[in-house]
Amino acid sequence: MDDAIVIALGGSLLSSNNEGTLESWKSNFTDLIASVISKKIRMVIVVGGGKLARENIKLAKKSGVSDPFELDLVGIEATRKNAKEIIGFFSNSNLMVDGVIPESISDCASFLEKNNLVVMGGTVPGHTTDTVAIKMGAKLNSKCVIIATNVTHVFTSDPRLDSNAKPIESMSLNELGIISGIGKEILPGSSFAVDPVGVNIAIEHNLPLVILNGHDVDNLRKAVNGEPFDGTNVYGVEN
Repeated sequence: MDDAIVIALGGSLLSSNNEGTLESWKSNFTDLIASVISKKIRMVIVVGGGKLARENIKLAKKSGVSDPFELDLVGIEATRKNAKEIIGFFSNSNLMVDGVIPESISDCASFLEKNNLVVMGGTVPGHTTDTVAIKMGAKLNSKCVIIATNVTHVFTSDPRLDSNAKPIESMSLNELGIISGIGKEILPGSSFAVDPVGVNIAIEHNLPLVILNGHDVDNLRKAVNGEPFDGTNVYGVEN
């Protein structure tokens, strides 16, 4: 299979208090994906749960659900609803995109044999959509995986808690693993710069990552096209 671009799209990008801003983002994002595919490049978009997942998990807890496995299933269902919304962006386009949401890595790879764009959400409990995207990138032998979220960079510490946190322009996969906390427990609805489970997989496959703010579609375009971008470049080990 030809190389494909994999984007992990934060679910937070699908919610905004400004409807006009959201509609503009949708239009610009759709145009970007269409322009890339017009160059005969296949794409996989893995969508996160964002606000919908957090709200649904909160409601599930209030109703008495406490098992982490069951709560993860609630979050996964939210990611798939968000994936359906993304597919709707392309309803009036000529792009070949399957309306069925793949539920596994192998399903996604199979769908990509027949379509130039595949959109999916989560797969199994314990794996965030960051991890799904990274696993897809490894499966497809992608040059890198782009993680488009609501933060501009990976920071030296959590900027919400530390006013001295500094953005990191470039770092190694191993350095990202340390910051992300490889080996620590992941709870349903948890938030990371990048999921440590996914970072560990990226390290195993020496798969470079790009982390940037997906609200800025022009900056996302630069990263997709291999141009200098505003964000964090996470490099692997040169062979």
